[in-house]
Amino acid sequence: MTTHRNHITLLPTYIGAAVSFLAYIAVGAVPGILYGGYMGLAMSSALFGNLAEPTVLGRVITGGGMVLGLCASLFFFLVAGAFLGTLLGLPFAPALRRMAQAEPEAVPVEVHTAQR
Repeated sequence: MTTHRNHITLLPTYIGAAVSFLAYIAVGAVPGILYGGYMGLAMSSALFGNLAEPTVLGRVITGGGMVLGLCASLFFFLVAGAFLGTLLGLPFAPALRRMAQAEPEAVPVEVHTAQR
């Protein structure tokens, strides 16, 4: 059962990803929507010729660009935060490995069914 041990050694990565998610909510969500909406408007104007054409398809493309910008910003923040958490956690890696080895491993429980 090495999965629990892996969670302990990956703790800095998880902490970095959590902190970067909070930073994304505070800093990255609004610019992601803004630049994604701008990208959607640019695609809509390239396809239909008018920047502010109020058609359903143009609005769908603009909304899709906003969602794409929001997701791209989220992925950037999460990957960068996990990477920084891993880098900052490297000095603590030997201590985390010792902690993971010191914990007793759980014994798997076998379930026996009643024989008929």
